[in-house]
Amino acid sequence: MKLKYLSLLLVLSLLLPSAQAAQSDPRQEDLDFLCAALQNAHPGFDAQVDPEALAAKRAEIEARIPAATDEEFALDLQSLVALLGDSHTTTSLSPILNTSPLYPFSLGWYDGSWVLQALPAEQEALLGQEVTALNGHPMAEVLSRMAALVSADNPVKLRRQTQQVLPAQAVLSYLELVDQDGTLTLTLASGDTLTLEALSPDSFAALPDDALARLADRRAAVAPTARDSRRAYFSQPLSETAYYIQYNTCQDDLEHPMADFAAQVAADWEEGGYTTLLVDLRYNGGGSDGVLYPILEWTSGLVREGATVYGLIGEATFSSAIINAVELKELGAVLAGSPTSGSADHYGSTRSLTLPNSGIRVSCSSKFIDLETLFEAGVGLGVESLKPDFSVEQILSDTLSGQDTLVNALLALETPYAPVPGPDAPLTRGAFARLLWQTAGAPAAGACPFEDVFPPSLSAPAIAWCAREGMVQGDDAGAFSPARLITIQEAAVMLHRRAGSPATGTVPDAAPWAAEAMAWLMEQVTLPDGFSPSSPVTLSFLASAALL
Repeated sequence: MKLKYLSLLLVLSLLLPSAQAAQSDPRQEDLDFLCAALQNAHPGFDAQVDPEALAAKRAEIEARIPAATDEEFALDLQSLVALLGDSHTTTSLSPILNTSPLYPFSLGWYDGSWVLQALPAEQEALLGQEVTALNGHPMAEVLSRMAALVSADNPVKLRRQTQQVLPAQAVLSYLELVDQDGTLTLTLASGDTLTLEALSPDSFAALPDDALARLADRRAAVAPTARDSRRAYFSQPLSETAYYIQYNTCQDDLEHPMADFAAQVAADWEEGGYTTLLVDLRYNGGGSDGVLYPILEWTSGLVREGATVYGLIGEATFSSAIINAVELKELGAVLAGSPTSGSADHYGSTRSLTLPNSGIRVSCSSKFIDLETLFEAGVGLGVESLKPDFSVEQILSDTLSGQDTLVNALLALETPYAPVPGPDAPLTRGAFARLLWQTAGAPAAGACPFEDVFPPSLSAPAIAWCAREGMVQGDDAGAFSPARLITIQEAAVMLHRRAGSPATGTVPDAAPWAAEAMAWLMEQVTLPDGFSPSSPVTLSFLASAALL
């Protein structure tokens, strides 16, 4: 009897996997695959995702699996991915956007509100009108609903993602923003309404060129700085003193490599005798951040020679273009424009995976890019929109007349804009090295010996000089860490070495390597009350202690 029972168990064990496979649901497999892939591959999964929120979202999706359409299931999966709050980690919505009926309109963000920037040509008179609601839902509510669906780690990215997917009927239907009859009614600030019918993808694609009216068409016809989407980068003079580079994608042009482009730009600059350079990253959505290096290297020389350089940023600036913007600031450029859709510190360096049954493609970040540790200009930026030093938003009236608000404002400046650091802002090690170097008359020093110092950086020659003079040696790994905030005891060591390291006593509460330098420093100046060897160094502290 026992033998028969064991034999039955063996038969059942052999049959069970086949039975489970026959009963498995392809969508459930994709959901399980996606959850496991994100947990295993995303470097911030445990920190970014609330387990309870994930469990609730997963249960919600599982309950919808039997009745959901393919579009709804795909959007369900994207709503799960959105829990990561990572702009780079997202499912591809292209299949939905390419097959969903589309409403013939688009919105843009101007003057702090949503306005019509494309619509049927017969409604052209409404271009630029403010839209306050979709099918009775206020735009703030629309944005709030969209936040649960799209991948965004800052408000500007959320607005931009909303703008891109809003015309898709499938998306609006998923978010319960469309009436059952499929019509979409836009409420305008004037009190008027505009009702639109969705067009099939084929019908939308078949629209003649003049069927839709666009604000962008007006701007492109007039503004010399309007985006030229045909080229990765191009340059031109803007005035007798200003030269302009538009960098649209972080990708080398094989027919016109960046190194050749940089050489041509340098020749144009020399021949024209320009004094102001504008590097426009406002239309750049990313790629490889290293492509721009020849321009950065050349630009660093301009700054050191006294030229004014502006890095232009805006809503479309994203991913590697953010890194390039911070690099421009690192070498002494002023960032001008409006907050970006890309966050300064962010997850990125994406890898692709494909769900086994639906074929849905997923982009997943593989590392966290912390600009705060790489660049002095990255200190304090965090996971939020990169903000300009000189803030100028494109205004609607200028767009309607084909004018570039930011470029016009920069060209109208009588004196170059120069950010003034707050006296109580803590200094980085690189900034303190610059102060020492400048007090010495900014002497030439050759190449910087530390590999963690960005060569075009404004601080590189100062750090090289400090190293040559024996004031800095780097850590055990040979790194200088220019972006790290400097403490009083670190500054004391540099000043003590500059003075020839005279013998003195020690300070017991300082680090062993700084005990003698702190004793020497306290013999030279009276430190303000409340300061300790590990306190940060600020400009106001340097002034009060008369250290430089």
